[in-house]
Amino acid sequence: MYLQLDHHSGEPIYRQIVEQIKYRIACGQLGAQEQLPSIRALAGELKINPRTVVKAYESLVHAGLAVMQHGRGVFVAEATPRLSAAQRRRELRPLVRRMLAEASRLGAEPDEIIAMVRAEAAHLEAES
Repeated sequence: MYLQLDHHSGEPIYRQIVEQIKYRIACGQLGAQEQLPSIRALAGELKINPRTVVKAYESLVHAGLAVMQHGRGVFVAEATPRLSAAQRRRELRPLVRRMLAEASRLGAEPDEIIAMVRAEAAHLEAES
């Protein structure tokens, strides 16, 4: 599994792994019950400590996106039921705030941010 890590981004490596796997699940590149690479294999491929992969996989399990099967590996979880609009807003608000804070730090204007979000949403939809 090809993942691109940025060791200079300031975002922890395990979070980068989590976000890229979440994206692949969201756009359908990884399907339910599909096995993720073994901890040792992914750590070797990315040239990182296996504990970092363990932390990423545990985070995916905690989020309900993956399941660990003892002795078999880590698999993409079955699709979860849709959240209510209120629950979705509660979970999205901190993500949006974090994104806006980072975009502001980079000097992005609101129109630029909105255009990029729309473009990425269209890209995600096209991939699924």
